[in-house]
Amino acid sequence: MSELQTVKTACPLDCWDCCSMIAYVQDGKLLKVEGDPDHPITQGRLCVKGKRLPERMYHPERVLTPKKKIDGIWTDISWDQAFREIAGKMQSAKETYGPVAVMHTFDSGSGGMLKELEGRFFNLFGGYTQTIGSLCWDAGLEAARYDMGVSLSHDPADHRNSNAIVVWGRNVTVTNMHMTAFLKEARKQGSKLVIVNPLPTDLTEAADRQIRPRPGTDSALALAVCRVLWEEERYDRKFVEQYAVGFPQFAAYLEQLSVEELCKTADVTMEDVEFLADIYANGPTSTLLGIGLQRYANGGNTIRTIDALAALSGNIGVSGGGVNYANRIWSQWLNWDALTLNDPGAEVRTFSKVEQAEDILTADVPVEVLFVTRSNPVSQISNRQRTLQAYKSVDCVVLIDMFMHDTAEAADYFLPCTTVFEEEDILFTSMWHPYLVYVNRAVEPLGESKSDWEIFAGIADELGYGEEFLRPVHEWMETVLAPLQEAGITRDELQARHFMKAPSEPVPWTDRKFATPSGKYEFYSETAEREGYAPLPMLQYPREHPRNNQLLAEQYPYQFLTVHPRHSINAQHYILKAPTQPIVEISPRIAQEKLLQEGDQVRVYTDRGEIRGRVKIKLGIHPQTVVMEQGGWNRMGGSVNDLTSNRHADFGISTAVYDCLCNLEKI
Repeated sequence: MSELQTVKTACPLDCWDCCSMIAYVQDGKLLKVEGDPDHPITQGRLCVKGKRLPERMYHPERVLTPKKKIDGIWTDISWDQAFREIAGKMQSAKETYGPVAVMHTFDSGSGGMLKELEGRFFNLFGGYTQTIGSLCWDAGLEAARYDMGVSLSHDPADHRNSNAIVVWGRNVTVTNMHMTAFLKEARKQGSKLVIVNPLPTDLTEAADRQIRPRPGTDSALALAVCRVLWEEERYDRKFVEQYAVGFPQFAAYLEQLSVEELCKTADVTMEDVEFLADIYANGPTSTLLGIGLQRYANGGNTIRTIDALAALSGNIGVSGGGVNYANRIWSQWLNWDALTLNDPGAEVRTFSKVEQAEDILTADVPVEVLFVTRSNPVSQISNRQRTLQAYKSVDCVVLIDMFMHDTAEAADYFLPCTTVFEEEDILFTSMWHPYLVYVNRAVEPLGESKSDWEIFAGIADELGYGEEFLRPVHEWMETVLAPLQEAGITRDELQARHFMKAPSEPVPWTDRKFATPSGKYEFYSETAEREGYAPLPMLQYPREHPRNNQLLAEQYPYQFLTVHPRHSINAQHYILKAPTQPIVEISPRIAQEKLLQEGDQVRVYTDRGEIRGRVKIKLGIHPQTVVMEQGGWNRMGGSVNDLTSNRHADFGISTAVYDCLCNLEKI
């Protein structure tokens, strides 16, 4: 038996934290992974999802050979056959309809710098149909663009300087567990902790207060606090007069609002509003926003109202403050265009990631070949049945993944890709901390699996441009990192150190120079107005809300929230720990209204579909709310997206998956 080896790597899952990991390898086999104690943010801790990555890698259902569906049966084929046949179908589609007859849809189920080479492959092909937007968070990013120019976050260590931290819509211990250590440190130094969430969280008991607004009405709560601060003249007059534009218009709008009516809309008390007003007025106060806040038809506007609250109270551009939604610092440092070869001469058609099913089914130029990478869209896209129908209408669907998940039902070819332990790459998070982390290969690829870029290189070779695509991985990395050389960040140095910090300030906007057209914070955004939206952050309602559709609300009286599971990132880990039956969490009020008891079997339904599960009565849930975990595979109890709508949120191209009313009944 050979000596135990340690290999520095990182977690590739689509998460806030991007954990640095140590892989333990012996005789070519990965034994386990642990957190890297030297990383200043993740500090040696891994969540259950990261710890189980080796189990996922060696899972007996992992597919390790290329496959083709013949007469409905999956059959093993060689890589040469797969490359040859897929390239032939692409070429035929291009000759008949042009390059846009080939489509690529993806998400972030497995991160990595080299995953972006997919874009280069399709640009070299001469163009394609590209899916744009996000199933996750685009409306919130657009909100920050209107207000500040870009979404930036404070260095996690800066929370030590906060008098108060408001965790608004983020379940930290489930989706951002390493933030917990920074919150605990801030608490020891006297910082208050406030939770704004319609659901209980692991931090609820430790918080000074939790406020539980009705899902989708957080903008009413934020505007009520703004109105109180403005009316009582407890706002930062210097900031709004010298470093912002549009505050007089925003103040005039606030004057029209009734705090009592806003409280009624949000289902909160006047005491809740006054408490938050004190928290923001006596800053610095840091706001940690969750992504679920903007998953409504009014979601982007909701983020704008919370931004406005932080701005008028003087909590932007100061240590210990900030609105922390995303951290898009790497967009200014990494040379993605050189990697993906964005070519203005390429023929590119764009479909919405959210509404791609409708786009496929109504396209003038048909989609003949569809590539699906890094995602399980049949499970993850709202209105699952419509997505399945659209994918089955495509002549050739190529799925690149490790497991036969829901999307395989509509696929024609399955190409097995490697895990993070079988490849070399660079990882980072655009959601939170400012570190790049180097991924070293820990073990050789299992079976016949190949890295994503090697798969595309094989098809590119058949299409005649393999030499332009296939280069050493270090060369691709150096291409992307080139703008960072002056800051001392090179590929060699990054690999040697394992992680390096971005050359960015720990507190954004301290110079009060924002990335907006005016160079100031914009309460009134002419950019938003020009793009067809309200220029001010305003009171708006979800699409499925009694104010907008009373008849629908009478038929479906409960808000349906599809939350992130504790044991999985979206649909990634259900192969490891699928619940024996979906759990339906309800409030005691709903249990009383529907005469339900713990453990009862129920069907939860909308006019789009239904899902069945077992009742769990939970204290602390907003009384009109039904909660289920998202990410479930259909063969493991069903997908919550049988119930949801595939409509957009208000800004950008983003899903409004939380904008969903439902009903339930005992089976």
